[in-house]
Amino acid sequence: MPPVGNDIVDLADPENIGKSGDERFCRRVFNPEELSLIANSDRPDTILWALWAAKEAAYKAISRGDPSVCSIPRKYPVIIETGAQPVSSAPLQGRVITPLGELSLQIFIKDDLLHVIAAGTADDLTRIVSRVEQMDAERDDPSSFAREILLEEIARHLCCHADDLSVAKEKRRPWAPFVLFRGSRLPAEISLSHDGRFVAYAFDPAAL
Repeated sequence: MPPVGNDIVDLADPENIGKSGDERFCRRVFNPEELSLIANSDRPDTILWALWAAKEAAYKAISRGDPSVCSIPRKYPVIIETGAQPVSSAPLQGRVITPLGELSLQIFIKDDLLHVIAAGTADDLTRIVSRVEQMDAERDDPSSFAREILLEEIARHLCCHADDLSVAKEKRRPWAPFVLFRGSRLPAEISLSHDGRFVAYAFDPAAL
């Protein structure tokens, strides 16, 4: 099964604003080339979080296949191939070099939202189904909301009821999520994420 990972960042969350000015954090997380991208960007915080989310998505994608793989951000160098100036009209394309090989990336930036998807190849990325939703004021459990919208989408693909599906987690690190259909595990890999006001999922429907 092709690996898939995703990560989302709420750029308007107070904890995410101004992080590019945290020199200690930046030097711990990013390599010299990435630091240069951040420093030379018109929106340094946005590029910082794009690089961070790319590393996170890549780790999620490969760690389920090898739980012993490291999660150290600097071990996941990111190459953005379509320039480092964020625009909302088209996703940035790139690659991330992981301890287990290279993955392809798409980085979506819109207003105060950033979403990254990592998959094995550029062709794999074209198949990925993903969705981002903003939580309303009545919801206080982003993990539950992310699972809910994921199962609704998978139910549409399988032509079944969402109640036939559930999300469980591996019993060992990294505790990756997976989907059960009436108690039987589906082969598709899934990725869930949330940050601030937003939740997201990604999966490859070809593996259902």
